[in-house]
Amino acid sequence: MLGFIVATVAGIVVGTINGMAGGASIISYPVLLALGLHPLDATVTNAIGTTSANFAAIRSSKYKIWDLVKLYKFLIAISVIGSLIGATLLLAFPPHVFEHTVPFLLLGATLSLLLPTKPAVGKRNRNAETIGIAASGLYCGYFGPGQGVMVIASLARNPKRPDVMNAAKNIIVGIPSAASNVIYLFSGHVHWMLAFALFLGSSIGGGLGGRWASRMSPNFYRGLVMVVGVGASIYLFKRYFF
Repeated sequence: MLGFIVATVAGIVVGTINGMAGGASIISYPVLLALGLHPLDATVTNAIGTTSANFAAIRSSKYKIWDLVKLYKFLIAISVIGSLIGATLLLAFPPHVFEHTVPFLLLGATLSLLLPTKPAVGKRNRNAETIGIAASGLYCGYFGPGQGVMVIASLARNPKRPDVMNAAKNIIVGIPSAASNVIYLFSGHVHWMLAFALFLGSSIGGGLGGRWASRMSPNFYRGLVMVVGVGASIYLFKRYFF
């Protein structure tokens, strides 16, 4: 019961931050590790539990999901393909391979918060956008935390509309995550009680984040994610390398 409560609270925090910016599943992942889950089980459970945050954030904003899908259909498609490949690779390799990879992935995802997220325009930037979104999809299926920051850093349109960028991020992250979750459902690695707790909490938090996207200081949630992400990365490096 305590684990359910802890995971629900973590889900609310994750959903709120993901609705505003992204990257907060870096917080819920170490929470699942602290509750005793294996890194692979934590990754799969975290992915299923936090997907709802992105859709909840869109529902609470002024943008309609279908309009966003039509506008970003190409980027969504390549991200979905990448996420399915990533999920397949995650489950195809022995767990010890992932154990020795995840500290680097988590640290990299945490440090991605330092990436410049000011979009640019032009053909060259559009090509970079396509490559970046495809890579974020692959990353989504294989690990996931921090993908939202990667997507925002890759987008190269609507440079003067941060609200549109945030809504686009939510749909480009949400649909590929849902696609890879279909593979995770049959993996045998999902801890359903904790996944439901995260799903419930992130649904609540995502709605809040969608409303508060322009009200909270980015430095606050970036600092929170950085502290948790770096701390968990150090723990995993000590666990699997020292």
